[in-house]
Amino acid sequence: METQRLVFKRHSTNEIILGNDIVKETVSRLLRFRVARHCAVITNETIARWYLPPLASELRSRGFSVHEIIVPDGEKFKTFDTALDIIKSLSSSGIDRDCPLIGLGGGVVCDLAGYVASIYKRGLPLVLVPTSLLAMVDASIGGKNGVNLEQGKNLAGTFYQPLLTAIDVAVLRTLPLNQLSYGLVEALKHGAIADSAYFRFIYKHMSEIKSKQLPLMQRLIRRSIHIKKSFVASDELDNNLRNHLNFGHTFGHALEGAGNFIRLHHGEAVGLGMLMAIKAATSGGILEEDYSEALRAILTEFNLPTKIPAELDKKEILNNLAQDKKKSQTGYQFILPVSLGKTMIHKVEAEKIEDFFSSAMNI
Repeated sequence: METQRLVFKRHSTNEIILGNDIVKETVSRLLRFRVARHCAVITNETIARWYLPPLASELRSRGFSVHEIIVPDGEKFKTFDTALDIIKSLSSSGIDRDCPLIGLGGGVVCDLAGYVASIYKRGLPLVLVPTSLLAMVDASIGGKNGVNLEQGKNLAGTFYQPLLTAIDVAVLRTLPLNQLSYGLVEALKHGAIADSAYFRFIYKHMSEIKSKQLPLMQRLIRRSIHIKKSFVASDELDNNLRNHLNFGHTFGHALEGAGNFIRLHHGEAVGLGMLMAIKAATSGGILEEDYSEALRAILTEFNLPTKIPAELDKKEILNNLAQDKKKSQTGYQFILPVSLGKTMIHKVEAEKIEDFFSSAMNI
């Protein structure tokens, strides 16, 4: 018998630009990558009305032919069927491997664009132009892409890094308060896992955030990028350190799924998930610093729920939890807080999950 081994090393760089009214700069940066002058832009019905015309116009003025793909708006459309429709559209429009695929939108669009770019013709140059705060601080950074299945959220996905992420804070001017709130939850998560001063900064500046003061918002986004970048650069494929970015998400995804991705938005579910994680850590004797009241105050100020909706069935939540990506044959994995700015990986055996979950639900 012979044994041979192939050792692979991969290297990719995601250039991130952050500023105010940067459409022209975004296209200029794209040209530096020497990509083909035929591109596709994926967006949704809502974003298309506001931000597709200026981006498409700038692309065409710089010599690009632009194929526009508009998908329905909403988490429930982040599916294989939508991805397949996009792929068919790319194929019919003659998109080749050197043609950039641009995702213009929030978290759903960024996830869909990244997923399609990673599998169509085994990889297209990917550009993300996030238009929601959630996408700016989370979905467009780190290279996680995916679609939802009936059994759970993001169960089919890939790791695939964009060439370029262009974050234009100017779009926040038109962002509704509820969308701003959903993104703020991810920023709070960054503070909760890595930077207590950042968490307190958000608490202190809630009124300025609500009024969307752009210099402050750019400062907030910059700090979130730095925090997420530190986790992703050390553990791109989510084998250990990057797991901490799932704080609030294991619980949150189960809540989202139990509500059929309609009852709770991702941001609402993650906010509740962080409160549940704090409660679970308290019950397990892990928590050294209880900051649940500060978190609850911020969520309340931004009109986010602090109680699990009564109509969500506990059994259905547990069924969704059983499909979580971090679950293994040996049990479940949760990120629990130790103190503000510090979290730990906590494993729960399968036979103990119901008791553990019950302790977390009492928020």
